[in-house]
Amino acid sequence: MNQENLNTSKYADVPIRIRSWAVIIVIFFAAVLHPVLMALFVCFLSFCGIKEFLSMFNVYSKKTAFLLFLFLIPEYFILFKKNYFDFILFNSLFPILFGAYHVFIKNKISKKKGLLVIAGLFLCTFSIGHLIFIYNFNFPFSNLIGIHLLLLLVVPTELNDVFQYLTGKAFGKRKISPVISPNKTLEGFLGGLILTTLLVNLLGLFLLPDENFVLYTILGILIAILGFLGDLFMSFVKRTAVVKDTGNLIPGHGGLLDRIDSLMFITPIYFWLILYCFL
Repeated sequence: MNQENLNTSKYADVPIRIRSWAVIIVIFFAAVLHPVLMALFVCFLSFCGIKEFLSMFNVYSKKTAFLLFLFLIPEYFILFKKNYFDFILFNSLFPILFGAYHVFIKNKISKKKGLLVIAGLFLCTFSIGHLIFIYNFNFPFSNLIGIHLLLLLVVPTELNDVFQYLTGKAFGKRKISPVISPNKTLEGFLGGLILTTLLVNLLGLFLLPDENFVLYTILGILIAILGFLGDLFMSFVKRTAVVKDTGNLIPGHGGLLDRIDSLMFITPIYFWLILYCFL
């Protein structure tokens, strides 16, 4: 195969990835139009994320789906009512009890996989649930708007994956973790770090105009590093479960977890950083 064909095949999946991105963007912007839709959207992300995580370890069933549905009913009302204490309590107990049940009572998975299931459920519920609290942020003494803070998180986080993917494809040579994730390269990581930091600075001028370069840069670096770690963690989970993708929900990307793994790592830390900076 000549060099031209190699370059063509290397980018063969880019068009289908772009089409999937278009659908994702439409769904996300529809969700942020109303608090009810946003709460439903977050519950949908939690349910699909948990389903994929449990499916990777062969512990998902119709009975499990019913239990998850029962879990989502109080979860929705907690998110809609914006009760942070109840949210922390509910989303901390559920993953632990669920994981312990499958390890110690049903003896269906090993302790190592049980810990990964608990971590996965925690990320899919506790971490993702923070999107609602960011969306509903209200700082009456400033011009901050929750939806602006949410956009400043979600847009750079998702594009950081794109930046790392494209720069890694174009320039990647030195592998960072060849055993866990052979496609992750130093060049891809640095490309994502630089481009994401620039993007956050650009978006910050429009979304948080009263802030400064230092905050934008910190957020950009944080998003790039935690996004990379989230992606690496999901690669470790897939390698442990012996699967290529977390699912097939999103054409060109794999499962939902393949798309929101970075967001799951970043969201609660971003939330607490915003609280620290502005309260």
